[in-house]
This record gives sequence, C-alpha cells and structure tokens, in this order.
Amino acid sequence: MRDILRLKQKVYRMNNKAGFARNGFRKARTRTLIQLGGLVEKSGLFEEIGLIPGSDIQKDSEMQPLALSLLGALIEIKQDLESNRVSLEMWKLKAQEFLSKE
Repeated sequence: MRDILRLKQKVYRMNNKAGFARNGFRKARTRTLIQLGGLVEKSGLFEEIGLIPGSDIQKDSEMQPLALSLLGALIEIKQDLESNRVSLEMWKLKAQEFLSKE
C-alpha cells in the first residue's frame, strides 16, 4: 500500500512541476492541507502542546517553539514508519477507537 501511495505522490509532484492543471493541483493540495490541520486539531494536539488556533505559528515568537516541537514529532512519526517500528493499521484502529468515544 505504501508503494502505491508513494507512486501517486510522485505522479502528483511531477504533474505539479510540469504545470499541468496547476490551479487544480493547488486547490487539491490546499484542501488536503486544511484537512490535515483539522485532524491535528481533532486529535487534541493543539491543546496538548499549547498552540492557539488562529495564531501565526511562523511569525508569533511564542508559537514558533511549539510549531518546531510539532514538526519534530511529525518527523519522528515519519522515521518510525520508515523503519517499520509502527504500522498504519495500528494507527487506524486507534483512530477508530478514538472517534467511537466521541
């Protein structure tokens, strides 16, 4: 499954670099990024690390260290996936359990 996902990502990047339907790809990418932000908020990470929704995490000097911490955690997740220390299936099951309790 990861190989298929990586292939789709590669095709997306190639199309985007070539400028094919640039606006369509930009809109789709923006939508995905917004949805990812929603997942971060839904998980409770905003509150847990002290990020204030609506703050500018790039310009607000108080938010920058928190944003860097979140980026570090995301990098660690990526490394765990690459080394097969964790599985997407395990995380999917955790998410389903979390959502069922809401």
